[in-house]
Amino acid sequence: MVDTLDFQIINALQIHPRVSWAQLGRILRVDPSTISRRWSALTGRRQVWTSCSEGEAPHLREQMISALVEISCAPGRREQVLGELGPQGPVSSVHCTSGPRDLYIMISTDSLLSMDRYIDERIAVIPGILGTRTHYLRKIFFEGSSWRLKTLSKEQVMALHDLRPSDPPKRPTPAHRAVVTALHADARRTAADMQRELGRSLSMISRDIDAVLAASWVNWRVDFAHALMGWPAAAALWLAVEPLELERVVASLRLLNQVRLCASVTGDANLAAFLWLRNLQELDEIENRLTTVFPKVRVKDRWIVPRIAKRAGHILDLDGRHLRLVPLGHHPVFED
Repeated sequence: MVDTLDFQIINALQIHPRVSWAQLGRILRVDPSTISRRWSALTGRRQVWTSCSEGEAPHLREQMISALVEISCAPGRREQVLGELGPQGPVSSVHCTSGPRDLYIMISTDSLLSMDRYIDERIAVIPGILGTRTHYLRKIFFEGSSWRLKTLSKEQVMALHDLRPSDPPKRPTPAHRAVVTALHADARRTAADMQRELGRSLSMISRDIDAVLAASWVNWRVDFAHALMGWPAAAALWLAVEPLELERVVASLRLLNQVRLCASVTGDANLAAFLWLRNLQELDEIENRLTTVFPKVRVKDRWIVPRIAKRAGHILDLDGRHLRLVPLGHHPVFED
């Protein structure tokens, strides 16, 4: 069983993924050995995992193309399809869902042409897939790496932010990229453990870890098996929002801690929101609240998500526990 302290530890690492247990103990007023023991238990049960990856600089991020692809499977072939989709780097997430589609996946490539080719040549041809439907993401307003548990006080959050390095490097160096790679599957890996792999001094490795902690082009994630820890349901809402109201609706959704990702999309709906829920009744409450505040907003569709098979590159088991990490593709998927 997980309790309030477990969630506080996870929340703290979402803010500062490499805070020391001694530092965190002072903030939470808990013995550091207790924190260490709790973290070891959570990761040992594969209920919590961390990762570190190189993202795109802001000006390059806008050039990436992302899409959500609906997939219809032949009866009885879904598991086989999941097995083929999981190892693919450009496929960041895979969800089992309701309605006329069996799955939906998130893909990122370097261009519209690459996306079109990838879906046609790498996805649609998988045995067991009957059809696909693509929704391009026009703008991602916020996503899972920025989501927080919100179990800490404002003072505790500020204390953690104050401990984070604040001097980002102007641009990534080969040494920085080597550190990110070394931390890829474990964001809390020690500098001593990395030393033999990197062949550099502890002080140099520690300095570069601080540098990448402050860098905007590095993605740090602390994820957990949500279905086992209080969020047994998930859903996607597809909304039709008038352009002049879009920013206000997004700001309202940002205040709902159930919303993990929000993006403008192409299609009949122009805004999609992806949620974790304590129960399905929460979805009714959110819809009612949203359409009461914004009477012109129309809910075009709603998908229930009973299972997430891959999230942000991490392959998950039936219970949502971590199995392994597949490095996400950041390079062109077609060299020609």
